[in-house]
Amino acid sequence: MKKSPLTSVLGAFVLLALAAALTFAIQAGGQTRPPEYNEIVAAQKIADPAARLKEFERLKAAYPQSAMMGTIDGNIYGIKLEMAETLETVLQLQRGDLGKGEGFMKWMSYFGAATDLVDHDKLEKFDKAGVLKAVQAYKAEGDKLLSDPSLIQSLPEAQRPYALDYAKRFHVTLAMAQLNAGQAAAAASSLEAYKAAGGASDSAYHFALAEASARLNKKAEALEGYLNAAVENHADATDKAKAAWIALKGSEEGFAAALEAKQKELPYHPAAFQAPAEWKGKTVLAEIFTGSECPPCVGADLGFDGLIESVPSKYLAILEYHLPIPRPDPIMNPATGARQAFYGVRSTPSTFFDGEAKYGGGGGRGNAENKYKQYLGEIMSRLGQAPVLTLKAEAVLSGDKVEVKAIVDKPAPGAEIHIALVQGEVPYKGSNGILFHKMVVRDIRTVAPESPKAVFDLSASEQATDAYLTEFEKTYTRVPNFKWAERHFKISRNGLKVVVFAQDSQTKKVLNAVTVGVR
Repeated sequence: MKKSPLTSVLGAFVLLALAAALTFAIQAGGQTRPPEYNEIVAAQKIADPAARLKEFERLKAAYPQSAMMGTIDGNIYGIKLEMAETLETVLQLQRGDLGKGEGFMKWMSYFGAATDLVDHDKLEKFDKAGVLKAVQAYKAEGDKLLSDPSLIQSLPEAQRPYALDYAKRFHVTLAMAQLNAGQAAAAASSLEAYKAAGGASDSAYHFALAEASARLNKKAEALEGYLNAAVENHADATDKAKAAWIALKGSEEGFAAALEAKQKELPYHPAAFQAPAEWKGKTVLAEIFTGSECPPCVGADLGFDGLIESVPSKYLAILEYHLPIPRPDPIMNPATGARQAFYGVRSTPSTFFDGEAKYGGGGGRGNAENKYKQYLGEIMSRLGQAPVLTLKAEAVLSGDKVEVKAIVDKPAPGAEIHIALVQGEVPYKGSNGILFHKMVVRDIRTVAPESPKAVFDLSASEQATDAYLTEFEKTYTRVPNFKWAERHFKISRNGLKVVVFAQDSQTKKVLNAVTVGVR
């Protein structure tokens, strides 16, 4: 079956539930993995669907009490769905799961069924009116569930906003079913309803909007939508964007540059910054732990990029740390590992404001504006504070060395002075698609408050990071015989900045910060 961001997100919900169940079973049984684990992994690699189905049915019979029964059943259902040749067969398969589960997972049963229909490989062969009728019925049942306040209240409070945001996606699924049925105007209306409800401008939305625009002969709007969807590699959006470009421009010339420009730009427009009327000299320090191989970090990263673009460094200092979560990241270094240990960070994205952990989660490009607004609100709430101390600094590059001199206007018991060497922009495209990483930490020194000076030997920092990457390569066990495809230990001598900040070593509260360019 085709994979879209809709099914990817759905799969994430299901996998989280399965992972939680498996973790509980492992803890209860004292095992590292159930005995059938390797057999399940091997079965998933069987290319022929019929043979794969036969093997999973064998596993279901052989391990009736398996802690991974959800995975086994999910594979059986998915294979049968993949092999289904008619709409009637698909609907029959879905009837067994509709309305099952508790709380939000009950709603997910309807959303998942609708998404399975519009993403099915054989959708073109199915009765189009029948598909639309089924999706409309599933959405009606899902909407009915959401109208009951107890459904959302059954979730942990922190999860409720995400569930409500996610539920809006049903509008996009309906739009795809309407497009499949030849109802472009109705699809456009569904997408308008999605945006009116506050839905994120993600790749699924952009692709559906492009499809509707193309069929309504809105060529420029269609091209824009396909380009936005292509940035996240949605379905065949890149091919359709190129075709739309040629249709509008007359040739392929300029398309690659236009797509690259779209990849670089923010998917939203940051608001003009309004400085506090009575600012007392407080500079907020915002820190983000992220990874170029972390798809859920995209929304958070681009949210921070909006802060960089809109908030002057007089009011905001930013530090970006790269970690090997969930997969190895060639931009990481000993300094990012040290800060990870300092805060006890175990997941990405993780964000800290003045040393205080805030706002987990990130999402895709479509969620970037929401994260930006969330972060900006946090920053604005802190800018009115009177700082405990004031910092000044200057940094000069001489040969391969950056010499930093800071001034602290008064002592602060328990505070440490940290000096971070930052690269303004690091070009690297990992699996999450971000092309340029901003305000990336390359090295950090902790200096004496009474003499806040530091010298960064860039060659020595590069060698230390190269050795750090080599040691990681030798000891990393999640990928057999892992080798770096790229090693980003080199530090550009251009665009360097320094962030100096005072932080309480016990409470981790950041008292103030300052950012300066390296001259």
